[in-house]
Amino acid sequence: MSRVVLAGAFGQRNPGDDALLEAFRRALPGRELIATSRPGPVLPGCERVAPSDPPAVMRQVRSADAVVFAGGTVFKTLRGASGRGPLDLLGRALAMGLGTRALGKPLALVGVGAAPLPGRRARLLARRLVHQADLLVLRDEESADVLAEAGAPAPFRIGADPAWTILDVEGAPPASDTERMRRGTVVVALSHDAGGAGLADDLAVALVPVLAHGFDVILQPWQIGRIGRRDDLDLAREIDARLGGVARIGVPPADLAEARGSFADARLVVALRFHAMLTAAGAGVPSVAYAHEPKLAGAARRLGQPVLAPGTDPAQLGARLVAAAEAAVAPSAAAVRAEVAAAEEGFRLLRLVLDGGRGDEADAMGSLPLKPAEWAVAE
Repeated sequence: MSRVVLAGAFGQRNPGDDALLEAFRRALPGRELIATSRPGPVLPGCERVAPSDPPAVMRQVRSADAVVFAGGTVFKTLRGASGRGPLDLLGRALAMGLGTRALGKPLALVGVGAAPLPGRRARLLARRLVHQADLLVLRDEESADVLAEAGAPAPFRIGADPAWTILDVEGAPPASDTERMRRGTVVVALSHDAGGAGLADDLAVALVPVLAHGFDVILQPWQIGRIGRRDDLDLAREIDARLGGVARIGVPPADLAEARGSFADARLVVALRFHAMLTAAGAGVPSVAYAHEPKLAGAARRLGQPVLAPGTDPAQLGARLVAAAEAAVAPSAAAVRAEVAAAEEGFRLLRLVLDGGRGDEADAMGSLPLKPAEWAVAE
C-alpha cells in the first residue's frame, strides 16, 4: 500500500476545505493517506500531521511515496488577520515541494488555485513551486493568468475544484422555474475574510433593499470556532444587529451535504464562500458571487452566474442583489456536468502519476484544456 501526504488547510471547521480532503480520499482508494490537519478527528483511513510542526511534516514526507497539494488556493499571500506572515503559506509550500523533490518523490498539485501575487518575492516563490511539480492541475483559468503574469512557465492544465466529485449532483431533481420563483429566501453564505472592518456595514446596507422587497434573509456562517480571532458567526451577528434583527442567523453547515440541504428551499444564494457556489449549483439553486477572490469570479463565469464586485457602492450592490433574486436563473445542468468531468479528469491524471504511468487508466485518458491560449501563438 502506497503512502501519500495530502497537504491542505484541513481541520479548521471549514466545510469547503474538509470537502477537499473527502474528495481526495474517495479518489485515492487503496492508499495510506496522511493529511496536514489541525488537531481533531480526520476521515477514517487518514492519519493527521500538524501543519504547524514542519519537522513532523517532513518526517511524514520522508516515509511517504508521494506528496499531493490537495486543492485550495496555494499560490497566494496571506492577510494580516490570519495571524501569519504574508508569505508564510507560499514559503511553507515551497519548502515542502523542495524537500519532496530532493527526496526523489513525486509532487502533484491538483485542483489548486492562485490569487494575485503582489511583490517580487511572492512571484519568485510561486515560480519556484511551479517548477517542483510533476503534475499541476489548476482550478480555473484565472489562476493560470496569475501564474503566467508571475513568470511561471505556461501553459497550465485547467481542471476544476476537486470537491465537485463529492457533490450529489445526481440527487433530488432541482426545483422547476415556477417552484423556485415562489420561494422567498435569500441565503448569504458568509466569509469573515471577504473584507475589512467595513464589511458588516456594506453587507447590511446591501441587504436592506432585499428585505424591503419582501425576501427573507438567512445569514449563514461557514467557519466558526477560530480561537482568539473573528469568525463568520461574529460577522453574522454584526450584520444582524445592523439590520435590527430582521434577518435570521443560520446554522453553520458541518459539510457540503448539510449546506446543500440548507439551500434546498432558497431562491438565491449570495456566495462569499467559493464552495457555497459549487453546492448551490449542484442543488440547482441560483447564486451570485461576492467576488472578493478571483476563484469566486471564476466559478461564477463557468456557471453563468452574476458577480458582485467588493468596493461597489453598497446601495448599488443592493440593487444588483434584488435583480439577481428576481431573475433567479440557476446554472445549467451541462455546466455542472462539465465541472464534475473536469475534476474527475484531474484525479485520473493524479492516479496515473502516483502509479508511475501504469494501470488501467493509462490508455483511457481524456484531456484538459491548456491556458493561457496565447502560449501557442508564434511571436
